[in-house]
Amino acid sequence: MKINRTTVLAALLPLLCGCASFNSGDILVERSTARAMLADTAITPFAEIEVSWLAYPYRSPTDSIGEGSASRPAQRIKPLPPLPEELSSLTRRAREVFSNAGLYDKAKGRGVLRLELTTLNRWTYADLWNSYLVDTGFIFILPSSLRSKYLLTADFTAGGKAARVETAGAQKTTFHLLMAPLYPFFPPGRREDSLLKQMLWRSATDVYAALKQRGGVPGELPPPAQPNDETPGRLSGPPVTPDRTWLPDDGKASAPDGAAIKPETPDKTWVVPAKDGQAAPEKEIKPEPADKTWTAPAEEKPRAAEPQQEKPAVTAAPAPSSSQQDD
Repeated sequence: MKINRTTVLAALLPLLCGCASFNSGDILVERSTARAMLADTAITPFAEIEVSWLAYPYRSPTDSIGEGSASRPAQRIKPLPPLPEELSSLTRRAREVFSNAGLYDKAKGRGVLRLELTTLNRWTYADLWNSYLVDTGFIFILPSSLRSKYLLTADFTAGGKAARVETAGAQKTTFHLLMAPLYPFFPPGRREDSLLKQMLWRSATDVYAALKQRGGVPGELPPPAQPNDETPGRLSGPPVTPDRTWLPDDGKASAPDGAAIKPETPDKTWVVPAKDGQAAPEKEIKPEPADKTWTAPAEEKPRAAEPQQEKPAVTAAPAPSSSQQDD
């Protein structure tokens, strides 16, 4: 019985690790720029590096089925704050990379470098067991892939002008039974650490090139803009009836000369103003009062039909005979 349990566990072990991750994107570092950056001692490093992280969570394709209708409006995806240990690890790694590149020195540097990492569809093993492995059938028999995207932006000021450098990368994890032997060499967690390190080095070389073109002396950055959470989302139903602000406000509005505007009564006498060179009409036009009762005229009753007089019958004269015609 013990042998059977060991065999079953050994057979199930590849099913728990049948995946491998691969990195891609514009993350390669130019060797010539890296050599110039490491050998340059005239450039002024940054005195402070601020790091922030916008993490958009993983969403299964089945979560968006039916969204956008009146009964189920589309949800506005908001970034989740990363774990404190993940943010502190990223900050420590960023300061280490830029310090080795000669772009960060808290004692001798000046200015601020602001780094912001945005991750899209970044998943955890809990997300896989809750949705992905359940929605995808035979995942280790038929190959299936998950792609996570990373964007690293670096903002700084040099020469009186603001500059921004962007570095994009992606991580693709493929799930298949044949990927089990590659799992020890390409695990998702280790590949993410390698991707972030490569993106930081690529961002450092791009920051150095942009800083060198603007004089090599960084400046102070303005405070970051606060996100506006009051931005209206999509309309998920009929529009709301607008306020009837176009109606008169009972004389509260004022004319250009300051006098209050009062509506005229409908039965007020209206006088035709005189034109230039013409005399005013002698007779005033007075409309009928609005409260006058109007009576509909009585309908005429149809007259009875008169009896028709009988006309005398006209008898035709007999035609003359042939003898009378001879006479």
